[in-house]
Amino acid sequence: MRVLLFWLFCSSIVYANSNVEKLFNEASALYEQNAYADALSTYMEIERTGQYSSNLYFNIANCHFKMQQNAKAVLYYEKSLKISPNDEDALFNLKLVQLQLVDKLAEVPQLFYQRWLSSIKNLFSIDQWAKLGLTFLFLFVLSFIIFLFSKAYRLKKNLLSFSAITFFLSIIFLGFAYYSEDTLKKEAILMESNAYIKSAPSSQSEDLFILHEGTKIQILEVFNDWTKIKLSDGMIGWLESKAMEEI
Repeated sequence: MRVLLFWLFCSSIVYANSNVEKLFNEASALYEQNAYADALSTYMEIERTGQYSSNLYFNIANCHFKMQQNAKAVLYYEKSLKISPNDEDALFNLKLVQLQLVDKLAEVPQLFYQRWLSSIKNLFSIDQWAKLGLTFLFLFVLSFIIFLFSKAYRLKKNLLSFSAITFFLSIIFLGFAYYSEDTLKKEAILMESNAYIKSAPSSQSEDLFILHEGTKIQILEVFNDWTKIKLSDGMIGWLESKAMEEI
């Protein structure tokens, strides 16, 4: 009975994956035919299954871009880059969309070592850093166990060196996984055409400034229906939570 259930479970996974692949191919064909709305609808059907990938988000963003829905395009390019930080196509297309946005915000400059760490961190996603770290940690444990039980001097010497290298690399990769998680910002995209940023979480509070759709914001705090945000230039204020969508 357990074997039957196992095979039924595996069959359902295979069927789901084949169905998603079919939908993805259909959507891609529709996109090539310039049927962007239909392609988008099919891509969104895939997203509703709970499966996602950088390619899926990238293609959804492209559909929104073609339909001149800039805020949604920015949102999905950012989602794609969250999985694949160095995707050149997504980075290039995101810059194209940002050129059409109203708000052009400056960024607070980083110190040289922060830029250096960020550039290394962005080589892989958090999951990829963690997987690399765990892989090398496994190799370290395995080689060390073999070292303990081996009696050949030459083999023990090589295993000791290999163990040291794999341990060192596992610490580095797991360290970057932790650093990526620790410095991970909770961010969102402003979806409304324009929104007033308030001095306090209340519609009666003072207006500080106005933002327009597609602006990327950092989430600092949530209070009832309001969110405290921070911009890339360091400005801080309160925004109604319904006006934005989290990346």
